[in-house]
Amino acid sequence: MHLVTKNMWHSCGKFSLQDLFSRSDLRVHKIFRKFEKMVRGCGRVEMIPQKTRVVFMARMRFARASPRRSHLRCAFILRRKIDNSWFQRVERFGPRSYGYHLAIRSEADLGNQIARWLKEAYEVGQQKHLT
Repeated sequence: MHLVTKNMWHSCGKFSLQDLFSRSDLRVHKIFRKFEKMVRGCGRVEMIPQKTRVVFMARMRFARASPRRSHLRCAFILRRKIDNSWFQRVERFGPRSYGYHLAIRSEADLGNQIARWLKEAYEVGQQKHLT
């Protein structure tokens, strides 16, 4: 694993998608596959299953998905503030980074707006704003 900054938090372990989705309804895994396809459509990414979530990395982590029994909890990072009722939670990371959390309950929820946000998050993940 490549760490972008010194002293960056990380965890070690071998985790699988099968284990991660073992307590979820089958449709949650289908929702995840559509989310994964949307993220991979943004460009070259690395998918890393962890104990409780799957993260997607370009140069840094920019999106993640956490399976629940009946839905998929997704999150991504943008460089701007958005007010939208879709978001369950918005976190602020420094002066210009925001983490957006939402619950996806069906494949139909993964529409064009989320695809645009993921493309924007991918740019953040590539850290193009630093060059």
